[in-house]
Amino acid sequence: MTSKERALRNYTFQKVDRFTIDFCASSDVYAKLCEYYGVKTDLELMETLRVDFRYPKPNWIGFPLVDKDGRATDYFGIPRTGVGDFGYPIVHPLAHVSSLADLEDYPWWPAADMWDYDQYARDCAQFSEYAVYGGAWAWFFEAACELVGMDRFFLLMHDQPEVAHAILEKTTGFMERTSEIMFEKAGKYIDICFTGDDYGFQNGPMMSQRTFDEFVRPYLQRIYDCGKRNGKLVMHHSCGSVARFIPSFLEMGLNILEPIQVKAAGMDPKELARRYGGRLCFHGSIDTQGTLPFGSPEDVRREVRERVETFRPYGGFTISPSQHLLADIPVENIAAMYDEAWRAAWLN
Repeated sequence: MTSKERALRNYTFQKVDRFTIDFCASSDVYAKLCEYYGVKTDLELMETLRVDFRYPKPNWIGFPLVDKDGRATDYFGIPRTGVGDFGYPIVHPLAHVSSLADLEDYPWWPAADMWDYDQYARDCAQFSEYAVYGGAWAWFFEAACELVGMDRFFLLMHDQPEVAHAILEKTTGFMERTSEIMFEKAGKYIDICFTGDDYGFQNGPMMSQRTFDEFVRPYLQRIYDCGKRNGKLVMHHSCGSVARFIPSFLEMGLNILEPIQVKAAGMDPKELARRYGGRLCFHGSIDTQGTLPFGSPEDVRREVRERVETFRPYGGFTISPSQHLLADIPVENIAAMYDEAWRAAWLN
């Protein structure tokens, strides 16, 4: 099987030769692993680790991503500690918001035509043998929280719901239209609509079911529907404890949940497999909070084997970390994870 064939069969619960393998990490981990394996590029690293997925991204061609103080921002004008949208907000530029007029005065709302979609289509086309992720990373709720500040945005949802909904409409509308153009330009190369937005804390969901149904579900449904009407499987990233929302995700048409943050409340892989195996696919779960940073290489190998055995009866599983691999994880443990993934993933 090619990686594309394997992933599409795996995520529709058909027989495959092995479970799929994926990789996600911070840029410094990419660099360390390239040095460890003696390869020069990130794509060579993906081949070395036998990763079945590829995730092209469009280049930004819109307004300069820098604020009036010279600080690097994301495309919502939020200054961050890291590059682009990876890192923590330094300030919340809409912390003062108190009316709909304040939103109209904000100068940094992005537009969907601010990406280079021709470059994006060319990049997608080169990965014909792999399962290709596409669509916008639709972090509409997290973006709203980071524009305003999380505590302030949760108060807005209660005190001024019309303002909260208007912000969510701004963030979702941009991401929905971006996804639509990505599928128009490169849809024949894309297999999975991959979106992400976090709704869980370590000890439980960050909101009630009622709040989710009013302020998340309608907007998230638009993103799912965009993928579905373009013929794609839908994969959703959400860190933390989101077990409460899985029935809603299924009702909305979700195919794949990424990841399983195994240390979070209610996210035990065996229980999730028992309850949802054969109906929902699971992507990731090798523990970045415990086993990978603090265990031995053999501990990591054991966890990979355990996870394969947990999902073997159901199918629809990908071996991958439970969050981005960060620099505190020993390179030897990451190497052990991918070496054991290749050994344990075979199902025949």
